[in-house]
Amino acid sequence: MAFLLTVDSLISPQVEDPIISQFLNDAKAFVTSSHDAIERSAPHIYLSALPFADQNLLVYQDFAPHCTGLVQVDHFGINHHAASTVMTLSGHSGAVRSVSYSRDGKLLASGSDDGTVRIWNMQTGEEAQPRLRSGDGRIISVDFAPNNLWVASGTEFSTVCLWNVGLSRTKYRRLNGHSGQVDSLAFSRDSSRLVSASKDKTVCIWNANTGERLAVLIGRAAAANGVAFTPDGEIAGTVSNDNTIRLWNTKTGEDMHKCPVYRADSKVDFSPYGEMIAGSTGGQVVLCECKTGKKITFLDCGTNINSVRFSPDGQALVAAHGNGVRLWTLSSSPDGLEESPSLNLGGHLGSFHCAAFSPDRLHIASAGDDGTIRILSAGSGRSAVQCMPSHNQAVNTVAVSQDGEIVVSSSEDGSVWVWNARTGDAALPTLAWHAGDRFSVSVSSDGRLLASTLEDCTVRLWDVRSGAAVGVPMRNHTDWVRALSFSNDGCWLASASHDKTVRIWDVATQQELAVGPMSCQSRPNTVKFSPDAGLVAAGDNSGRIYLWRTASGQQTHKPLHACNKTVWSIAFSPDGMRMVSGGEHHAARIWDVDAGHCILVLPGHTNRVRSVSWSFNGHVIGTGSDDTILRLWDAVSGAPLATLHGHTKEVTSAAFTYNGQFIISGSGDTTTRMWDVQAACQLSSARRSDPVAALAVATLKGGWLVGSSGELILWVPAEYREHLVLTPCALIIERVGVVIGLGDAGLYGGLSWASCWRD
Repeated sequence: MAFLLTVDSLISPQVEDPIISQFLNDAKAFVTSSHDAIERSAPHIYLSALPFADQNLLVYQDFAPHCTGLVQVDHFGINHHAASTVMTLSGHSGAVRSVSYSRDGKLLASGSDDGTVRIWNMQTGEEAQPRLRSGDGRIISVDFAPNNLWVASGTEFSTVCLWNVGLSRTKYRRLNGHSGQVDSLAFSRDSSRLVSASKDKTVCIWNANTGERLAVLIGRAAAANGVAFTPDGEIAGTVSNDNTIRLWNTKTGEDMHKCPVYRADSKVDFSPYGEMIAGSTGGQVVLCECKTGKKITFLDCGTNINSVRFSPDGQALVAAHGNGVRLWTLSSSPDGLEESPSLNLGGHLGSFHCAAFSPDRLHIASAGDDGTIRILSAGSGRSAVQCMPSHNQAVNTVAVSQDGEIVVSSSEDGSVWVWNARTGDAALPTLAWHAGDRFSVSVSSDGRLLASTLEDCTVRLWDVRSGAAVGVPMRNHTDWVRALSFSNDGCWLASASHDKTVRIWDVATQQELAVGPMSCQSRPNTVKFSPDAGLVAAGDNSGRIYLWRTASGQQTHKPLHACNKTVWSIAFSPDGMRMVSGGEHHAARIWDVDAGHCILVLPGHTNRVRSVSWSFNGHVIGTGSDDTILRLWDAVSGAPLATLHGHTKEVTSAAFTYNGQFIISGSGDTTTRMWDVQAACQLSSARRSDPVAALAVATLKGGWLVGSSGELILWVPAEYREHLVLTPCALIIERVGVVIGLGDAGLYGGLSWASCWRD
């Protein structure tokens, strides 16, 4: 970090030239936002840090024109790197639970599941002191004393530790008295007292100088999750599992006010002048008057909140929740408190546990599951980044129309979306007919009709273009309908239900054919027609695959034993002679339909195969797994053709477009992706020394895309890592995306990295 220190020393009132001053400030932002890459590998100043830099920075504008053969970065639904993220602090080996700034803003304390308290230099992003470890388990809460000398930590095993970080050799004192996990801590403004809240249903007040316990606030019906002092130290506020926010007299222990809320589930904080207290309730921040306990207003966050803090000037509020950091600016009006539109700042990989303002209010420190601390810009005047429309929960099924123009996806959030397959835009408003997550969809080959299941065990048809219901519900099932499939000509619809039956319906009349119902030994999870609709197949939870003749409803032969447990997906070859299945085994299987036996096994996945698909030209099979990977196989020989990385959770569904150019996958990570099949196969066969091919098959480890030999190919900023889109992914449908592309000059890397610089 020597360069950063040099830049810091130059940024001073003596630098009068505004352009030079701006350049130096931009240089600091560039280095601090990408210091993980720069410290690890100098070439990645150019190969990684520069492409991801904010293009408005003078550093970028001066250096980028001299470079070629770098990745190109595009993004949607998320701020540009360094527009919101100023710095990422890495070092903890477990989730970071709490952060707190020193009063002068020069240091930051963090507590983690790795059992350490760490003190960070906020100019360099490096650890300012040796790591603090008391041996009392996970660190749940930390607070920096206003005197800048002490840091308090609350531990998993009931101990409060008071660390003197002002000494050359840090010392600490144990404050014993709690008998449960210490979830929250706060110093008084004069640093003389410390208050702690524990799962043992007590709140203790301590003399910070001597460690003596001064008072115990009792009378709790439930554990206190959060605690804070008013600025004058005379009142303590608590939020508890008994669904109350309470105010206590710290001298007498009197319970002064009680503010009932729907659910109290986070920390609390007082406004700087002590007139308000903030806590959370069921996905909302609630603001209450301190004098009366009266509720002032609610600020909607939409998801469970883990912490809430006022800004030092009281004009803003920040909340950490499961998916990010929410920032509100607050203003007063004759009618009460007004809420301006909130900003949702970038994300950790996993949940956010805590967020806190810097003393100058310019930055927010956030702590997350990924073991990092993100320093975010809290500057005013920025507009909220609008996320793209998408599912909010796992994608269950995907389907594509025969002309390849539309993609249909259903989700556990109870919605169905119809997408433009060229652009990824929503072709129609969300078709949310469902109240729950247990349903499936299928689209007819001409793309005109959609079939979906409903929670009342019925099946319904819909007009894709208008979203209007077609005909009447199909009602004969008596349990959850797990899977649907149209015949290729669109005349019939097959449904598989947990009532252990498969039924075939006439699409024109919505009446069941007389050949059914067809019975399975266990609950079926998948159903498919053969290409000529002469057969219908289903796979169930017993590991069996059944084949019936649609003309008679009779089985062609005894069930195929695919695995010992669930068969999740099946697909026919275009000629109907073969079939591929995926289930609890880590391999897919190819079957001879007439003979009824397995002819090929497709190994390679490291977890169950959740989805299978056969291209309409018959050449390629796609398999998606709980290992997050989509694989392509030669349908004749079973040879592996490509391994597609990108999803971060299980691949739940896969479908080829009719021209075979693309395969579409849905995932538990809420995204739908479209992959270029030919490009994927070409990249997989390319030499690994080719940087383009190496990037396409790279894996993300520790923030780096690394090659098969462990070589560093590209560093990725923390806020982008779960949203990456890499070639051969041609399209992604999600709320947030970061697209990594290549320019006409290709990509320089490895030993030839210096060729990226041109005079």
